[in-house]
Amino acid sequence: MTTKEETLAKLKILLVHWQAHNEEHEREFKRWAETAKGVDSRVYDAIMEAANRMEGVNESLYKALELIRQSDEGDETDVHRGDPQPL
Repeated sequence: MTTKEETLAKLKILLVHWQAHNEEHEREFKRWAETAKGVDSRVYDAIMEAANRMEGVNESLYKALELIRQSDEGDETDVHRGDPQPL
């Protein structure tokens, strides 16, 4: 495995981990926002804004993961001959 391949393999693992971790935080933010809603609507709004931003962060992470996966698919074809390379 080359350094590039190692880096991309590690990034795939990290991106999936970060997405799961962020989803956990997003759920927690939303739970606490609901708790805060009855106390102070401004606090609710601020926490919900954070939850929404977390969702946006995950969309960016998902995009990065998809780009890596597309790159992986492209690597399976020999660009000189157009034949699949042995795995």
